[in-house]
Amino acid sequence: MLTVFALGDALVFGLTRKKTSNRVAGACLLADNTLWVMDEQGGFSFDSGNAAGWQDAAKRLGPCRLQLVLTASHYQIIAIDRPSVPDDELQQALPFAVRELATVPLPRMQVDYFQLAANPADRDALQVVVSDKDVLAKLAVKADAVGISIGLISIEELVLLELLPSNPRPQIMLWHQTDQPLKLLIACDGKLLFSRAIRGFNQLDNLTELEIEMGLFDALQLELQRSMDYLERQLRQPPADGFALLVPPQHHALLQQKLEQSFGLPVQLLGSAEQTPQQLMAHAAAMARGHDEDTN
Repeated sequence: MLTVFALGDALVFGLTRKKTSNRVAGACLLADNTLWVMDEQGGFSFDSGNAAGWQDAAKRLGPCRLQLVLTASHYQIIAIDRPSVPDDELQQALPFAVRELATVPLPRMQVDYFQLAANPADRDALQVVVSDKDVLAKLAVKADAVGISIGLISIEELVLLELLPSNPRPQIMLWHQTDQPLKLLIACDGKLLFSRAIRGFNQLDNLTELEIEMGLFDALQLELQRSMDYLERQLRQPPADGFALLVPPQHHALLQQKLEQSFGLPVQLLGSAEQTPQQLMAHAAAMARGHDEDTN
């Protein structure tokens, strides 16, 4: 049975099944349903709809708990004001509160929610995450059949917080996945303040340095300044203390240089030429702590 758990500022889709092992691996589910898995031996990928792929994964991993991050094509985040219902009825009310905005039909909705660490005007706002219950259930069945327990399912915006250093000042992360917009999140002490997509950079991995320098970086600089102004003026937070980049490796040097020149803030590069964003997200998922983590 698939169950949803909301844990304050952390989002966890939990699976009510017996744990098979204390060993944890991380995985990232891509748009084409390829599953990238990371453990202490490195990374590998397979088609998550293929039973033989799961069998091969089980041979490599052995009994383990798989902590999974969904990439953006597998979920929506819908911001709403908290429904006026008692706390014990909130989870049941959420699908009906977002059904007009969700792309998943009501009977197939898997929902959870989290709250941002800062809200303008002290609104009681929720970030409702909607995913397809059928997709998640099929994954759980295939994993369980080979002795792998899916113990946590989360989303990009939350697992990426694992890659940021603990800092009492806000940190800005820019990350990019193939065929997705460039995205931004701002976090402080491991808590998400807000996130947004930056349009116009869907093909960042295919852009040349010249194309970035001839106008595109100016557009990015403007969007970043708007987000930093929102952070300080609307959310009433301290100024950002630095950037972290999870972008195509060929653009590391250029973006690091131009961001440092434009904003005078340090820029941390996440990953290397050998590490893709999905590999790093799978690694971050393995580090994430959920409600079912064995702390013994």
